[in-house]
Amino acid sequence: MDFLLRFLLVDIPEAFLLLTISLALFNLSVFEKKKQAILFSLLFALTGELLTLLEVLYQPKVILMFLCMTAYLILLYRFNILKSVFMGTIALVVMILAESIILAIFNSQQLFLEEILSTTMLAVFARLFYLGVFLTIAIVLRTTKFDIHQLFQHNRLNRYLFLLILLGSVEFLLILFMNTSFFLRENNSAILALYTPQFQMFFQLAILALFIVIVVLFRIYLNLTINRVEEETGTPYLNSIQDLFTAVRSIKHDSLNHYTAINGFLKKELHSHAKEYVEQLLKETVLIERSADSSSQVLERIKNPAVASLLQSKMVVCLAERISLTLEIKEISQFSHYKTYDLIKILGNLLDNAIRATSYELEENRYIRLEWGQTENEHFLYIENSGPTIPECQLQEIFQMGYTTKKNGEGGLGLAIVKNVAERYNGNIQVKSADGITSFCISFANR
Repeated sequence: MDFLLRFLLVDIPEAFLLLTISLALFNLSVFEKKKQAILFSLLFALTGELLTLLEVLYQPKVILMFLCMTAYLILLYRFNILKSVFMGTIALVVMILAESIILAIFNSQQLFLEEILSTTMLAVFARLFYLGVFLTIAIVLRTTKFDIHQLFQHNRLNRYLFLLILLGSVEFLLILFMNTSFFLRENNSAILALYTPQFQMFFQLAILALFIVIVVLFRIYLNLTINRVEEETGTPYLNSIQDLFTAVRSIKHDSLNHYTAINGFLKKELHSHAKEYVEQLLKETVLIERSADSSSQVLERIKNPAVASLLQSKMVVCLAERISLTLEIKEISQFSHYKTYDLIKILGNLLDNAIRATSYELEENRYIRLEWGQTENEHFLYIENSGPTIPECQLQEIFQMGYTTKKNGEGGLGLAIVKNVAERYNGNIQVKSADGITSFCISFANR
């Protein structure tokens, strides 16, 4: 009877919760494949009871349970070996950690393993607490939608960050076990023999070695972070000059294409076609010139020369990309209370994103509108552009550090930098995207 109750009320829930935790690491639900989950729980629970019946020692039992769990995951869920081994390792680490926490708590009250198992109430409480630890971890992982794949982005920076977190966690656990070892007594479990004085030197050396590795990794991570920020942000003036050169080359390339087309018409004596082509070019040139003159007049009202230089370079880029750029400067103080470098960060990143998004549209649909305005209570910067609609579920994710839509995984800092700068000045950011139009509005309270 005791065996049946333990099997149904402890072993099966334990196996089910361990499976839930393992799947939750990859943002997978245990209920997606209910039959496999039930079968896994039964097999894992039976394996544990069988090893207990055979009186297998703790260490071999842990290893055998790990091997069995890995095999069950491969057979039932068709996971690859690496993923199954990782999930099995995490499950056993959680199991050992839960046991250690429970023993440490009971030992602090001068209650040890033999006394716990010999008292029905204490045994029931210990098992409920044990399962409660599993349930808490599972709930946290599922509610936060944790996915370990997010820690393995395709760049070195996030890999080093993951290693820092992992080694830091191991370091913390070692220090925790060292500090709580005086709670533990030899008769608790064979695994706890590791905490006896003869093993203290091993733990101390392990902690020291991990600390040295963490310091080295942190230095590498810091250097990579600095280099990446420099590459992403760069010096605004150098970026503006580079944009100008790129735009000039693009205009030159387009001009050569037009000259070649006209020359081809003339060689074939298609004078009417040549005339029509030239007239169309003249119309486009007049429209562009008017737009440029209008924007140039607006730029003359900008007090900050660095901001004016940036906008001038973006105008040339838009001209080369056949993007209609409209500037409306109505703001009187023009954010004079804010650092020029921060203004460049906001304007540069928002305009770069707008230009990149608008370039996906047909030439006749490409436009960007920038409004720099002021009301009684606030002054604001509004940028609107045509381009792909951003799904509503991703409108907040685009401001996260590292979030990018580029296939090579690069970028992902622009909008995060904009948000960081805006929040530093107590600004508010609103983003809307619908029907092929995306807009960003950054507002600051009047001072």
